[in-house]
Amino acid sequence: MIQEHDCDFHDRDPEDWTWTETTALIFSVPEAGILGNAYVLARPNLGVALSSVALAQGMCPSPAEMDLADCQVHLPCPESFSDFELANGLSVKVSDAPRDYHFRYENALDNCAFDLTFEATHHPFDMHDPAENALLTAADSVASADTHGDGWANGHFEVKGHITGELELRGKRYAVECYESMDHSWGPRRDLGTWAVSWISVNFGPQLAMHLAVEMTIERGQVKYGDLRFGFVTRNGVTESLVWARVEAARVDMLTVSNHLKVRSAGGTEWEFRGSAIAAHPWYGFNPRDVAFQSLHRYEYDGVVGYGEMADIFGLDYLSEHVSKHGRGA
Repeated sequence: MIQEHDCDFHDRDPEDWTWTETTALIFSVPEAGILGNAYVLARPNLGVALSSVALAQGMCPSPAEMDLADCQVHLPCPESFSDFELANGLSVKVSDAPRDYHFRYENALDNCAFDLTFEATHHPFDMHDPAENALLTAADSVASADTHGDGWANGHFEVKGHITGELELRGKRYAVECYESMDHSWGPRRDLGTWAVSWISVNFGPQLAMHLAVEMTIERGQVKYGDLRFGFVTRNGVTESLVWARVEAARVDMLTVSNHLKVRSAGGTEWEFRGSAIAAHPWYGFNPRDVAFQSLHRYEYDGVVGYGEMADIFGLDYLSEHVSKHGRGA
């Protein structure tokens, strides 16, 4: 179970240079077709951090079409991971650990600024706690999924929340009010880029929201979705593990433009969703080893409209292995 101290840097071997902690916030302005990201990767034993802030409006097949892609590396690592400000203008403060956060950002070139409050709608989900994650009792558990990316295979929590505040993007101001996810990962991590995973979020507010991490492969040039690695559904503050999912998607230039999701909870409840993308972009800047082909999908369920991010995340070495002329896809 996630505790207050899990918002900060964790105890670690001071000689392990690979020790990494990350925080990520996804947010959107659906009525304007804007999808935003604020990401921090810190290596406290090396004293350095990477931070990427990225925003795009509408369908952006090329990174050049994104409204903002501010990725900065070799920033000084903060002393605390629960209350800090980075040299790129991003500050993060935990206001009610481990649930609520405050994110602020001022771009050095005055191209973007935001002030966002994240208020969790449930206690953060601990994917490594068998009492919370029913898949940990299966033979093919998350704990054995090291081939799918060590970024979350050690310590990780995921939480849904209500995001409110203001965004200024290249001279235009927007009110932000959405429901989305944020997370924190920690542990040894070598950035080898050999993994592929789809990160899928569906949000209808506190009454219904879910998160899925699903295996991906590229077979004969086509992206295929596989087993659920972990996931949860939260309804009015009560969280339940997901145990099964089936994902299909149509894509243009690797960006999903529509999807079809079927999921089942540990209690046997099933849901089905069909989404259509209203914004999309390839996000190369959040880590030099990866690219996230990221879309914001619109869903309807029981007469309610919801939104959610879908990120098909590929290590660049994985793409080289399966797509390049000298890889398996040759």
